[in-house]
Amino acid sequence: RSSSCGANHLPARRRPSRNVLKRRKRRKMEISYNSIGTIVRALFHSVPGFADLNRTLQRLETPAASARYCYSVWFRHWITAHENGFRPNLDIVMELGPGDSIGCGLCALLSGAESYVALDRMERINMAYSMDMFDALVDLFESKSPIPDDEEFPGVYPKLKSYEFPVDISTAPGQSKISQIRHALAHLNSKQSCIRYFPDYETDTNFAREGMDFIFSQAVLEHVDEIDALYRATWRWLKPRGVVSHQIDYRSHGTSVLWNGHWRYSDMVWRLIRGKRQQLINRLTHSDHLELLAESGFNGIVVVPQRAASEIKHDDLAPRFRTMNEEDITICSALFQAVKDR
Repeated sequence: RSSSCGANHLPARRRPSRNVLKRRKRRKMEISYNSIGTIVRALFHSVPGFADLNRTLQRLETPAASARYCYSVWFRHWITAHENGFRPNLDIVMELGPGDSIGCGLCALLSGAESYVALDRMERINMAYSMDMFDALVDLFESKSPIPDDEEFPGVYPKLKSYEFPVDISTAPGQSKISQIRHALAHLNSKQSCIRYFPDYETDTNFAREGMDFIFSQAVLEHVDEIDALYRATWRWLKPRGVVSHQIDYRSHGTSVLWNGHWRYSDMVWRLIRGKRQQLINRLTHSDHLELLAESGFNGIVVVPQRAASEIKHDDLAPRFRTMNEEDITICSALFQAVKDR
């Protein structure tokens, strides 16, 4: 009897609101349909030749269109570095993960860099494509064309205050410089070449120890698993007062219908989604990158974050990600720039 009386005094269980029910339904649909789709795509990547075909299909833009993208990316890094108070030299510039073309590196050379070093984890560069792109880049520099802005590339970061050609930090190249770069493209990695390309690099190599002035990357470091080793390596590769500039994209890269939904997957589900794609995304948070940069010895770290509304709450996160703060959940990408003081 006392048990019955106690039960009668328990508060009535409230029915979840309609919004809560919708969110729960969306969460279930996310895990069931979208994760299955990404797992299937992971299986396709294990088929020989599929990855190469996929990269070819992705590169359907004309060299001129890609030149405008690379022109925009390079100047966003270079201009922002000056706006943040960094004044790196342009003796030797290094790019991490150039991908199919070295367009951004060609922009660095056309801006006055003496030489350019490109590092990648696998050989993907298309030199014929890069050479075609070079002619389009020369036209952009010689005409001091405005930097393509948000109307043309709305998803490219960081944003700039002005998109006019930066005549104070870059000049149109002379014919001798253009000829030197064209020769380097035709004789890649030769002793006389101002362009050096290293696929399959290792982070413990000392070939560039204290030789770089400026190291940059665009939407690359979210794909690196050994990111702590890479940050330490870039610190070693830089000259004193050298600068790094990394734009990092934290979004789900198609693994979720929500931009930050990849942080909801358990490690087991993530292994299935990733499959054999070793360079999908590492799922590191904004705070993770900030901490690793500082631990690697970089000083004067400047962050330019980009935020997006989040449709997930802490309760939606996988257990390993529930220590994320509100900034981590709402920052969809960020530019990190820092200097090597010693």
